[in-house]
Amino acid sequence: MKSKLRSNGNSWILPGSSLPFVSTRIAARLRGALLLLGGLMLAIGNVKGEPETKRSSAMERFEVDDSQNEFYTLFRYTPVEGLAYEEGVGRRDPSNIIKVGEFYYVWYTRISGSKPTQKWRDAPETSRAYRWDLAEIWYAKSQDGFVWEEKGLAVGRGVRGAFDDRSVFTCNILIAEGRYYLCYQAQCFPFPESDQPNVIGMARADSPDGPWEKLSEPILRPSPPHPERKAGEKWHDGPLGAWDSWKVHDPGITVYKGKYWLYYKGQQSGRWPFDSKLGVAIADKPEGPYIKHPLNPLTNSGHEVWAWPYREGIALMCDWAGPEKNTIQYASDGLNFEVVASVEDIPPAGGSYIEDKFWDTGDGKGFTWGLAYVRDDWDWLVRYDCDLHREKAKTALVPYRYRHYGQVRAVLDDPAKFKDSRRRKKAIEGAKQSFQVENKQ
Repeated sequence: MKSKLRSNGNSWILPGSSLPFVSTRIAARLRGALLLLGGLMLAIGNVKGEPETKRSSAMERFEVDDSQNEFYTLFRYTPVEGLAYEEGVGRRDPSNIIKVGEFYYVWYTRISGSKPTQKWRDAPETSRAYRWDLAEIWYAKSQDGFVWEEKGLAVGRGVRGAFDDRSVFTCNILIAEGRYYLCYQAQCFPFPESDQPNVIGMARADSPDGPWEKLSEPILRPSPPHPERKAGEKWHDGPLGAWDSWKVHDPGITVYKGKYWLYYKGQQSGRWPFDSKLGVAIADKPEGPYIKHPLNPLTNSGHEVWAWPYREGIALMCDWAGPEKNTIQYASDGLNFEVVASVEDIPPAGGSYIEDKFWDTGDGKGFTWGLAYVRDDWDWLVRYDCDLHREKAKTALVPYRYRHYGQVRAVLDDPAKFKDSRRRKKAIEGAKQSFQVENKQ
């Protein structure tokens, strides 16, 4: 990437962009060069008898406003109809969004009936241990991205003895070779007493409305060795396994360099679940076989997987887990990621409408909106808008200028805002106006 950057005199620029981009490695080299140059200038100044000037390490490292970074954005949240809070129903972990004809489609994890038990190891087979336990994958469609109609079940749990007989959840959609593919997390019995490793399954259909046909075997499994914890052991007890020996989570497939790149989260036996990292497995066909890349893990951070084609490479969101949490990262080769922006209030488990995610153009554009989930006594979905599309003008980075309810945590502090019809209507209309203006540009 170093050779492809150019300078505008004040910062480093990606090809074809007018906005700054500075990788951590390049920034370190620049800092060293600036220190040397600064030392020479100070020496010259001293010879002339002029006073010395000093700069802090932070100012020597980088001096530019966030608004000039093409990877920086604020996230604005608005409610949606049809997938909002509903007593007795939990909706979470939306897929990326696709558009087929006049309709946008989204898939998500859905539970109903009973909440998870507080003591998950004591949960019997008929009781829910987690918010994504005993779950199914449902779908909804919309003409504007604000008003959604829940259509029903897409992929259900497998028959007893199948790899997905306990729960199917946290899915993502792929369009390839004229068909639709849903990849999803799967859990089998016995659970939770033995805490079986998660796997990734796949179902395919000729229409986004189904019917869906499951593949008979998972497309990705945890790496060996994956020793099981003994009864009573805590998350971090027991011997260490491979980096993804315990669970493979959050699958998302992008078409890149003529192949199918399955980005996923791995969790390691013997470590806390918060010590998650992201990796990739690559296949020649949508159904696989998917081969894990030898460079895995590709990140030291990240919990939910959120990757998209951008310029000639891949960008991804690293949310709340790890030392590089709350960042956007970029790899021109899809493998070697570097931090390019620090962001806040990232949409939880966000799924985006990325029009060119499966086009493999070698020139990814980005996205401006999607859905995320709000954790509540019953989880529900919310819309977010952002400025991560190369061909869309950035909104002024001043929070009070946005027509929205604010950050997700602010919504949770005052959930009545989402239940008040007058405020909800005003927020939706404001977001729709902004959305229509953006899509005319």
